[in-house]
Amino acid sequence: MTSSAWSVRAARERSHTDRHRDLLDAAARVFTARGYAETTVAAITAEAGVARATLYVYFASKEEIFHALAVRVRDGFLAAQEPGLIDDDPRKTLRATIDAFAIAARDAGPLLWMIDERGVIDPALAGLATEIAERPIRRFARWIERQRQAAAISPVAEPRVVAETIGYALARGALERRDADATAWDDYLCGVYTIAETLLGMTGVRP
Repeated sequence: MTSSAWSVRAARERSHTDRHRDLLDAAARVFTARGYAETTVAAITAEAGVARATLYVYFASKEEIFHALAVRVRDGFLAAQEPGLIDDDPRKTLRATIDAFAIAARDAGPLLWMIDERGVIDPALAGLATEIAERPIRRFARWIERQRQAAAISPVAEPRVVAETIGYALARGALERRDADATAWDDYLCGVYTIAETLLGMTGVRP
């Protein structure tokens, strides 16, 4: 086996360790609190309670740490929304989708915007930012189209436009309410339900 192959294999094995996860957890807290520019390797190691030499076993630089963190944010953000799109009851499905998307956006927090901002100068991060923004919207737009074809809803505009309007506004709103209490959070989501159901032309008595 070549040295480069050993290097790739070793990196993959290290990525599944508790230490690797702990370092990413610490990095997420520091990047969120300080922003990208003010975050340093020293701050991450201090937060994680390890020496720099330990961190460098897993990551070569701050940039590499952020890349790994961005992949984890992407995977978690998209996976958290998978249960939402079921087709038995359009209104229940819509609300489940809104809930899942809002919670995923809230949990990912400022890291979502940071990935997007860094993507302007980093093509690898740009690809992740595009996935984060586009995959939920495309999935939502496909669901809207299926429901329109089944005559279950009557959206006020094309599915893609409605999906963007709801999805982008919801991402911003959820992030701005990361520290909201349970009552304020529920009130916000109820407002989004009403707006989304109106845009989708849902009729009948609400459950």
